[in-house]
Amino acid sequence: MRIGIIGAGATGLAAAYNLSKTHDVLMFEEGDIGGLAGAAPLGDTFIDKFYHHIFTNDTSILRYIDEFGLGEKMIWKPANNGLYLGSKLYPFTNPIDLLLFPKVSLLGRLRMGFTVLGAKRIRDFSEMETVSAKEWITNKAGRSAYTALWEPLLYSKFDNDADNVSGVWIWNKFKLRGSTRQGVSKEYLGYLEGGFISLYKKMAENIPILSETVTGIEPKGNKLLLTTDVRVEAFDKILFTAAAEKLSHICKFDESYQKRLLAQKHKANICVTLILRKPISSYYWITVAEKDAPFVLMIEHTNLFDNSDYKGSKVVYLSRYLDVSNPLFIKSDSQIRDEFLIYLKKMFPAFDEDDISDWRVCRETHAQPVVYMRHRENILPFETPIAGLHLANMGQIYPEDRGQNYAIRLGEDVAKMIGGHSI
Repeated sequence: MRIGIIGAGATGLAAAYNLSKTHDVLMFEEGDIGGLAGAAPLGDTFIDKFYHHIFTNDTSILRYIDEFGLGEKMIWKPANNGLYLGSKLYPFTNPIDLLLFPKVSLLGRLRMGFTVLGAKRIRDFSEMETVSAKEWITNKAGRSAYTALWEPLLYSKFDNDADNVSGVWIWNKFKLRGSTRQGVSKEYLGYLEGGFISLYKKMAENIPILSETVTGIEPKGNKLLLTTDVRVEAFDKILFTAAAEKLSHICKFDESYQKRLLAQKHKANICVTLILRKPISSYYWITVAEKDAPFVLMIEHTNLFDNSDYKGSKVVYLSRYLDVSNPLFIKSDSQIRDEFLIYLKKMFPAFDEDDISDWRVCRETHAQPVVYMRHRENILPFETPIAGLHLANMGQIYPEDRGQNYAIRLGEDVAKMIGGHSI
């Protein structure tokens, strides 16, 4: 069977790698392989264009890392996280930090602690599907705890959609993070030396990938014709792994299915990478929960995963989730950098721009699906109305949130359906 796969991100590559064992696979990717896990050079190695780490319970991706002999390159370190709120930086790594957090009353902190610890014991999340994260946290921990802490955090991720995010989304965050801890205080995070692109290059080694833009897909007889800006190819089956909205632009569907494709909303992302001569802070991950901040996350990658191949360089990511309609998204790279640096110096007055040896700005239009209430009812199946055409993307990952581990698992699942055999 001849199979075309559009998109060489984690889902597409996992599907292609498994299907190529028994079928003829051809991939199409107009950008770099890896998708959101794509990489850029640094020193004698590579780093991710967008920040990444994995958790100890990410068994799907770890299985492939071991299969390709990369297990020895996995680095595991305990994280040191912070929260910037009210123009002040607070430690925010473990339940003790939460209990000592002064912006919430003692009762609110205790209630919140029990909520976080109790999340991993919840097995049936169906009742939370009709409740917003705002309502769920308010009911569990009180309005003051939500207003002081979790509202800024939700807005930092979902902006003007924060009030309508499902309770399932925040519950699953608590559940997954709680299950990665070793003891009360330590949460171990993992990074693949050389970047996660090392894994995706292994997956892609024996798969032909064309750097072409797909412009159309249509059935013809018992085949599917795929048109690019260069050629037309015939396939028995096709898998589309980009955002559902993009599929609506290259295929003709009936009105009801077209509406379903367009219903999945995403947040875009801007990520500024700073290559520095020295570190800024002692934290790995700082959530910036201030509404006037141009970025909402500061990840000092080399505070957790340093590497001699970086040649002494320190790596900091400054990240912002937003709608593509936000004027910031279309500003020039230098304008975005300057705006981010102004706020960075507000957070850390001792920071000196002369310590920057290099920088880059990366943008992604579909970085984070917005998980509304009743999200499960709106998840699209793998099969589309066009026979043989399948869809698999991060909008179908549920109840977990997007992430490399679940994107790979999704690729495995759709490969089983397309190939008709287990993996």
